[in-house]
Amino acid sequence: MKPNDLAAQLARYARGKVPAALRREQILARAHELFVERGYHGSSMDELARRVGVTKPVVYKLAGSKQQLFRDVMETINAQLTAAITAAVAPKTTLEGKLRAGIGAFLAFVRGHRDGWVALLSAEAGPASTEVADLRRRQVAIVAALLAQHLDGGPFAAEPRLREALAFAVNGAVEFASCWWLEQSNLDTDTLADMLSRMLAHGLLALADRESE
Repeated sequence: MKPNDLAAQLARYARGKVPAALRREQILARAHELFVERGYHGSSMDELARRVGVTKPVVYKLAGSKQQLFRDVMETINAQLTAAITAAVAPKTTLEGKLRAGIGAFLAFVRGHRDGWVALLSAEAGPASTEVADLRRRQVAIVAALLAQHLDGGPFAAEPRLREALAFAVNGAVEFASCWWLEQSNLDTDTLADMLSRMLAHGLLALADRESE
């Protein structure tokens, strides 16, 4: 639910008891804001309860532990990012076209969620690391499927782990480039997406040609 829609729904119960399902949505929305502001380790359930306007036991009852809340927040981000990339890649027919579309969608998502992206990916130590790793695994799975479609010759057909290794390499390159890019105010999304997609597509196709000889 969008923030304005959530606020409107909550306003209907300003003088009455908020339904449990709606209160849970509010808790998740405030948890997302808190994790973005303070990171996983800097966030507390006491502060979350204060922002929602309920007691801490209510937060635990409706939404679970801090780790569960972080997992739910990351699940939402995962779903949104995966949907954006999948939709962008679907109409393209070539490896470079799909890479260009997917990288462009990834960069647009990162820029649109800049503060959250930096804060959530910085939560790699401790319990939060599982959720961050899952986000990366899902993105790697998208790239691996793309490679399976376009690099179907030589060892890539016989050894799926080679495709997986390449998918991790592609995903890592784009993610690290995006972290650098967020600090570059004079470099637009299209320029970086074009550069990365050309470099990665040409390298992958050259590797496939060489290995199939």
